[in-house]
Amino acid sequence: MPEVSAEIRNWVLDCETRFSTALDRIAEEIAAKSDVRLIRLSGPTCSGKTTAANLLRARFEAWGKRLHLVSIDDFYFDKDVLHARALDYETGKVDYDSVKTIDLEALRVFTEEIFTVERSHCPIFDFKEGRRIGYRTVESGERDVFLFEGIQAVYPEVTRLFSSSGHDSVSIYIAPQSTVEAEGVSFEPNELRLLRRLVRDYNFRGTEPDFTLGLWEGVRKNEEAHIFPYAASCTYQIDSAMPYELGILKPYLCRILERVPTASMHRATADRILERIAPIEPLPDHLILPGSLYKEFI
Repeated sequence: MPEVSAEIRNWVLDCETRFSTALDRIAEEIAAKSDVRLIRLSGPTCSGKTTAANLLRARFEAWGKRLHLVSIDDFYFDKDVLHARALDYETGKVDYDSVKTIDLEALRVFTEEIFTVERSHCPIFDFKEGRRIGYRTVESGERDVFLFEGIQAVYPEVTRLFSSSGHDSVSIYIAPQSTVEAEGVSFEPNELRLLRRLVRDYNFRGTEPDFTLGLWEGVRKNEEAHIFPYAASCTYQIDSAMPYELGILKPYLCRILERVPTASMHRATADRILERIAPIEPLPDHLILPGSLYKEFI
């Protein structure tokens, strides 16, 4: 890969700075609200929720405020439970995305405990094993703030659960909201998230691209039914689309999508993606600095 020009380096840095500035503004507004004890951070798959949560925590800590991060994904039912339930559904397909995949009772108990006892216990879910592997102790103080992150944070059932806690809360919705174009090739926000997910799932969850492509229809159906209708009601909105991202993703996608079997029903989709990204100039991933939102995907 040829050496990257200073112009490209500065462009990537400018993209990061714009995102960071938007996040800073939101963090400052929330931190100024002394009564807020709960933050819900939601967005569709591969929108950048996890990194945004960590960046928010760093900013709160810099201001002397303690922000606890809780991933709602840790309250998933074990994979064995989800597979067993699929036998009861007409389609026989495993549900990985709806509110039925979350142990709402465990989430309710934990949410009560963080405000009533000094030490509470949050489950730890391992995605590679597909099960809960233990618990971590959470020690909370009287003025601590808790940020619950996950696609489920905007589900009505989860929203009601947090509302019943009796503590003030705010909500943040993060997602790519802009079209990204490179070399005359444009990808809409939902397409960008699919590219991100193909790379993230392969790199960090040990998931083959054929499986990810097979899940995508169900993922999108769940988003249209249970996430997008409630996005506008969130207190804050963040656009996580990065103008440089097609160039960063291309080398990964070229390697990963070749793994889709020729006989797979998803081979045509893989080929269409490869054809569309072919004109795009690849960018080296060392341009992405530690702490960047994009580290979540590569």
